[in-house]
Order: sequence, then structure tokens, then C-alpha cells
Amino acid sequence: MALLALVVLEGASSLAVALWQARLHVWRPLAERSHTVYDAELGWVAEKNKLARNLYGPGLDLSTNAQGFRNKTDFAKGVPAGKRRVVCLGDSFTLGYGVADESAWPARLQQDCPSLEVVNMGQAGYGIDQSFLWYERDGAQIDHQVLVFAFISDDFERARSSEMLGYGKPVLEASHGELVRRNVPVPRASYVAPLVTQNLRLLRYLRTAELLERILAAARPGVGQPAQVGEDETGRAAELILRTTHEIARARGAALVFVHLPSVSDAGPAELAALPKYARAAIDAARGSDVPFIDLRAVFAAIPQLERGTLFLPETGSGGAGRHYSNAGNQLVARALASRLGALGFISASECPASAADSDSGAQ
Repeated sequence: MALLALVVLEGASSLAVALWQARLHVWRPLAERSHTVYDAELGWVAEKNKLARNLYGPGLDLSTNAQGFRNKTDFAKGVPAGKRRVVCLGDSFTLGYGVADESAWPARLQQDCPSLEVVNMGQAGYGIDQSFLWYERDGAQIDHQVLVFAFISDDFERARSSEMLGYGKPVLEASHGELVRRNVPVPRASYVAPLVTQNLRLLRYLRTAELLERILAAARPGVGQPAQVGEDETGRAAELILRTTHEIARARGAALVFVHLPSVSDAGPAELAALPKYARAAIDAARGSDVPFIDLRAVFAAIPQLERGTLFLPETGSGGAGRHYSNAGNQLVARALASRLGALGFISASECPASAADSDSGAQ
């Protein structure tokens, strides 16, 4: 009887801990679920012709066009006369998470440079692998003169796993000098019930779940666990991803530029994250002497730390959204990038006024 009482107490305690953690840490469905749909090749992609009103707050709408880009107008295959088309490829920092359509830095770039037609191919949660696959499939189908491949430090880490916050995604591996796609078609199950997907980690507080996980791991190693690629393998794949992006852009007659967008690290408020060593090595190896690398981290770092904090939105605390750019941060990125692209001769410098940060060196 004493042993039975101990078993019941242990089970009840395990359940109580799980419920306590659920009370504190249940994640509500991500904001992205309101404007994305499952995609067998990419994991998820923006819903087409979507208007998500007040998504980030009153008046902060998110709109997508018929091509699934965060633009209010559709793009013809050809570039309109008198325009220069720039495709901006990246994650939620490019998408403009937390701000209105017109405040995202690609939109501000077009506002600052009237001769440009800027395509916003930012997608929340994407790593460099998904960004590349989306560009290869959809972005390369429209003519453009410039491709801006923008990324934050985490985008390389995201390429190491077959899931993002519980949602399945493809994995690209380098094999004999070629990119091989794994986990495709991406399992759809994670996209069916967002509340369950985002809170499965709470089951780890149950000793029953831990026991089952150990039994499965012993019986069938790797089953049920997300694929995790090592840094060396990711570095090789990243180099191939960036090289192949260059080849596709060049075949389309477009100039490519890599852009590192500053993000906040875990070291402290307004501390900027550095690129992983393997990521920087992959960038340098892939770009050679043909592709410029613009590191806007230097632009943000030049701003006093107290003022730098105003460039980022407050931590949302929901679904690991992190600290994205505020209106001021998006404006700074747009103006600094316009100056760099103008100096490189990719766009007309006369149509893109220099910003206060333009004296900082960032293009390499």
C-alpha cells in the first residue's frame, strides 16, 4: 500500500508540474498562422491576396499580393519602363514583423527611392534554406535587376533543423557538391493543430512522456526527434545555398548582394548578435569577389546603446517572436541600405538620399 501510494503521489506530482508549467508557459497560436498556409516544399508560405487587419495592433495591417509577397500590388514578369526592380529576400525582419505594410524596410526603400520597384519576399521563421527555396521556385520567375539576400544570425542556425517552433521544414544538405533536400514533402501534421504543436514541449514535464521518449530512442534512434545538422555540415550547405542563389540571380541578369541585418542577442538589452563563425566563412567562400557583403551591424553598433534600443520593438513574449525592428529601425535599415546600394552602383544614388548613418562603412 505504501508503494502504491508513492506511485500515485509521483504520478500526481508529475501531472501537477506539467499543469503548473502550462499555466505559465502556454503559447498561443503565432501571429503568422493568420496569414500563412502549409506548403509541402517550404513548410509554410504566405497566403495569397491576404489582408490581415490590425495584425500587430490598431492600423498595423499585413497585406499580401497574388504572388504571396508582402506587397499591395502584383508584379508583372517584366520590369516596368523607367523602373529598377529589387527583390528583398529574407525572414521576418525583412517581412516587417510588428509594423504596418508601409513601414517595413523594403517598403521604405521604395518610398526613399521612387525609381525602384521593391518586392518584399520576407517570410517569418525562414532560415536561409527556406528563403533560397522560395526564391528558386517563385522569386526567380519575375525579372529583377537586384537581389538583396538579407539574413539575421539565427537564419543560419534555423537551417540546421527540420523544424521551427514545432513546425516541420525542409533541410538542405551538401552531398558531392550538390544540394540534397531532406524532409520533403514536409510533414503536414504539425500544421493542423497550432495550439498542440506549439505546446508539445510541455509534455516533457510528464514522467510518462519522458519514459516513452527514452524507450523510443533506445528502440529506434532518431525517430520522433527533429533532424539536427552539425555546424560543419551546415556550413557546407550554406556555402552551396549562397553560391546557387548567385547562379540563379546571374542567370536572371540580376546583381546579388548579401546583407546581414542586426538582431538583438541574448547577452543583454540592445546587444547585437554576431554571425556564427561557420556562417561568415560560408559567406566569404560563396561570394568570392563578385558579390558584395553589406554588414549593417556596424551601422546599428555606431548608435549609442540607449538610443539603439528604440530601433527594436519590445519583446512580445509570444512564440519566441523576439525583438524586431520598430519604425525607426526599419527606416534606418532602408536608408543605410539605399546608400550602400547606391555606392555600389546597383541603384541610382541620386534618387536615394544619404542617411545620417551613411558615413559608416558596411559594404565589403
